[in-house]
Amino acid sequence: MKEIIHLIQEVERLKFIPRLGWTYYGIKFPESVAEHSFLVVFLSLIVGLLLIKRGEVIDLKKILIMATIHELGEVKIGDIHLVAKKYLGSDNVDNAEKKAVFDLLNGLNLDELKEIYEEFMEGKSREAIIVRACDKLELLFQAKNYKLDEFFKTDENLNEIEKEEIIKEIFTYLYKNL
Repeated sequence: MKEIIHLIQEVERLKFIPRLGWTYYGIKFPESVAEHSFLVVFLSLIVGLLLIKRGEVIDLKKILIMATIHELGEVKIGDIHLVAKKYLGSDNVDNAEKKAVFDLLNGLNLDELKEIYEEFMEGKSREAIIVRACDKLELLFQAKNYKLDEFFKTDENLNEIEKEEIIKEIFTYLYKNL
């Protein structure tokens, strides 16, 4: 039980880690990683339920776990924005995040979480595609809140959204109406 409590205390740090990409664009008080993560989980839940209502077969439990843990590595390495990633190397950052996630989960008999995290990072399964698209969609909701419309024009953000029709519908509405 002690290890689980320690993990929860570690994850709680996400409430105090700012999404640094926003500071790069002049936002003085950006959302925290925890705030971002919560909305990604919520968007993933809504999108998952809508897909199920449309008759699609998806693993909603896996989607919710994946969305919940997708930023877990940032507990240890912080949020690294895209410009910094360009210089550090995307693979280096991804490997550091994976190591951080595995370190956090080691000894807890939670190997399912490690497997789901790896699946998210690979981005090939339907569930991973959905969560990655919801991750970008949340970023675009926040960009709209911050009035940073240039985020709506980058291939980096739009490519993930294009992979999932329902998310594309939400994005189109967001872009035109907010």
